[in-house]
Amino acid sequence: MAKSKKIAGIDIGTTKIACIIAETPDNIKLNVLGLGTAPPDGFSNGVVNNLDKAAESVALAIEGAEKAAGTKLTQTSVYVGITGEHIKHLQGIGAIPVKKPTKGITEHDLDKVIEQAQAIRLPNDEQILHVIPTQFIVDGQKGIRNPLGLYGIRLEVEALIVIGAVTAIENIYRMLDRLGIKVRGLVLQSIAASYSVTEPMDKDLGVAIVDIGGITDIAVFKDGELRFSKVIGLGGKHITQDIAIGLRTPFHRAETIKLNHGTALVNAVTEDEVIPLADEKNNNKHVSKRLLASIIEPRVEEILIHAEAEIRKTGYAEALSAGVVLTGGTAQFPGIATLAEQIFGLPIKIGIPEGVNGNSDAVRNPAYATTVGLIRYGLEGKHFHSRITPSLWTIIREEFRKWFA
Repeated sequence: MAKSKKIAGIDIGTTKIACIIAETPDNIKLNVLGLGTAPPDGFSNGVVNNLDKAAESVALAIEGAEKAAGTKLTQTSVYVGITGEHIKHLQGIGAIPVKKPTKGITEHDLDKVIEQAQAIRLPNDEQILHVIPTQFIVDGQKGIRNPLGLYGIRLEVEALIVIGAVTAIENIYRMLDRLGIKVRGLVLQSIAASYSVTEPMDKDLGVAIVDIGGITDIAVFKDGELRFSKVIGLGGKHITQDIAIGLRTPFHRAETIKLNHGTALVNAVTEDEVIPLADEKNNNKHVSKRLLASIIEPRVEEILIHAEAEIRKTGYAEALSAGVVLTGGTAQFPGIATLAEQIFGLPIKIGIPEGVNGNSDAVRNPAYATTVGLIRYGLEGKHFHSRITPSLWTIIREEFRKWFA
C-alpha cells in the first residue's frame, strides 16, 4: 500500500488568506484534513505591504488548518499561490543541438533547451516565475509535446515565460521565511486553479478560466498548455464596495450580505425576500433581495465584459471548445452562469474543485478552487512542461543554511 502523503496549499488572495492541508494515499484521491482562513491584513491585491501584519495573517490561516488537520505544516510539502497586476508573460524561444541523437532526446536536452528559452533580458525589477513550453520542434517537425526518446539532431522549444515583480515575489518569500515555512514553489494562481476545475481534455480542446476573487485572474489553455494569462483589477471587492455605497452600510457588513444573499442576475430572484441590514446604526433597516441584485448585476456584467475582451484579444476565443470556467468566490452567485453565457457566447461551467473528499468547507466550493489546485499542482505539476524557477532569495537562503546550519 502506498504511503499517505501530506501536502498543503496557501492561497494569498485579495479578500482572504486560505490554507488547506490534505493527504493523498495514491496521488489521485485528495482528502482535505484541515482548512484555515484569515483576512488579508498586510496585503494589497495579493502583494505584501506590511511584513509583520502579512506574517500574522498567514500564520492565523495556517494555525486554523493545523488545528483542524491535527498536523503541522512543517510536516508537509507547501505550495503558495501568487497573483497581482504585476504578473505578465513573454514568449521565449530556445534551440540546441541534441547531445546524443542516436540515443534519443533526454531530460538533459530538455533542461538545456528550456534554459535557452528563458535566457531573455529582463529589467532588474522583474523575475521569472514559470517557464511553460507550448511546443517542441525536432528537426523542423512542429507540434511535439513530449520529445523524450525521439531521434533528432536539433531540438527547439517555444515557451510562455511568466514573470512578476521581484519586490512582490521576494517579499512573499521573506514573509514565509519569517514563519519558518519552506516553500516548494510559488505558483501562478490561475495555473493552480486549472488543476482543480478542469480536466486535461478541457485544456486540450481549449478552455478559459476566469477566477473572480477580490480581483480577477484569467487563463487560456489550448493543446494542453497555458497560452495566455492576465490579471485585471476588477473583482469581488468592487462588488462589496458597490453594496456598501448603495445600501449605506459598512464594508464588512456589505461583504456578509453579498456572501449570504448575493445574486448576479435580477431575473434570477424568484422570491423577493427581505434582507435585514442590522448594524450599530441601522437596527431596523431592511433591503429587498431584488434591489441587492440590481446593485450586483452591473458590476458582475462589467467584470465579465472585461474578461471576455481580454480573451478575445488573444485570438483563441473561437477555439475554446470546452468553453469558459468561472471560479472564485463570485462564481457562487446564482444567475452568474446565465449572465456569462450572454456575454461570452460559449458554454459556461462553474468551477468547483473535483476529486476532493472531507468535511471541510473547501469541498465543492469554488472559493477554494485555487487552494485545492495548489495541492493538485504539487501532486501532478512537476513534469517537464511546467517548471518553477527558484527565487533568488530561496537560493541564497538555502546556501546560507548549508554553510551555517
